[in-house]
Amino acid sequence: MTYDVAVVGAGPAGATAAKFLTEKGVKTLLIDKRPYPRDKPCGGVLSVRTLKRFPYISDDLIDSYSYGGSISSSSLMYQLQLQKETPIVAFILRKNFDQGLVNCAVKSGATFRDGTAVVNIQRRKDTVKISLNNGESLESKLVIGADGIWSTVSKKFGLGQHYPHIGRCLFQDYSLTSNLLDQYFNEKRFFQFYLKFMGISGIGWVFPKKDSINIGVGEIQPLASRITKRPHLKDVYTNYLMVLKEKKMIPPTIKIGKIKGGVLPLHPLKKTFADQVVLCGDAAGQMNPLTGDGIHYAMSSGMIAAEVCTEALEADDTSAVFLSKYQRLWKDDFGGEITLFLRILKRLLKVDGDEKYIRLVSKDKQIIDMLLTIFYNQVRVQNYKWKLAKRFVYIYMKDLLRM
Repeated sequence: MTYDVAVVGAGPAGATAAKFLTEKGVKTLLIDKRPYPRDKPCGGVLSVRTLKRFPYISDDLIDSYSYGGSISSSSLMYQLQLQKETPIVAFILRKNFDQGLVNCAVKSGATFRDGTAVVNIQRRKDTVKISLNNGESLESKLVIGADGIWSTVSKKFGLGQHYPHIGRCLFQDYSLTSNLLDQYFNEKRFFQFYLKFMGISGIGWVFPKKDSINIGVGEIQPLASRITKRPHLKDVYTNYLMVLKEKKMIPPTIKIGKIKGGVLPLHPLKKTFADQVVLCGDAAGQMNPLTGDGIHYAMSSGMIAAEVCTEALEADDTSAVFLSKYQRLWKDDFGGEITLFLRILKRLLKVDGDEKYIRLVSKDKQIIDMLLTIFYNQVRVQNYKWKLAKRFVYIYMKDLLRM
């Protein structure tokens, strides 16, 4: 079989790319190694701006909406409140959400093959030969690698790897009655973020959904490795639940079950394109390091990749020089956000950095308004980049001057 574009990986990035490609008349194959529907290690959060950018995301793919939440310092003494009269984030179940996006791609005309893994990719003069684990092979003019942090496509095209610049997390979903959810998280389903719990270089979270809550902890691997004595992440998770219960932040009836784990990239690869290939989503390292949100960037990069690949086919030019436009476009769209939020995260994770910042930022209406604007509206952070950066530096210096 010969295709114009083969999209490897059917998560939000790949499914979005396949949808937009086929709508432009491009013969597209969407392929994933896992049988669908499948679950995905994830907190399951969508910013409202994602819903605005992709209005075809239907309500049946959303599990619940949240009108705000809190970000607490490691001591739990200081808290930043983010709230609006309308929802600022949506919570999803990845098994349902990802299948829904695949259905959109198939409805648009994409060919979908699940339960089939790509084992080898070879460049030819005008096409790429893709070998599958069932012995089959196919050809495509272009390949979009959307196959996650351990991307086979990235490895085969020599675009690098993410390790050791990764984060790791542990989490679990707990079923709860509506009454308990309303009691602890309000009918508006307020989420909770906790910085540097037990001194880890990372965050803890509680995301209330329709009939359950997602509770997890995440750690930044490179920063954690600098600490000679640090608690095991599983012990952190166990203590995290215990403290949340003691503080009456979650119901006392919750008991640890089978804990799930996952890894995520901390920043993008230096190069996300090559001759006949582009990388999207986790494969490219497109993740918000501050919040762990990768779905918005994944879908946005998939849409941009579809646009550039369509232009490459029309120009009959699938070279790296032509496809470099993809990296310029996604960096212009959200690359500044990733850089800025990683800078802010590193500052927050300094010794006592979270205590200083949360205490002061919680009193700073300007920063709160800017953050809400970025996550609520369909705007690029570049509009607020220097305002936010200068504001954070100002607060940091002001606090130092008081010491």
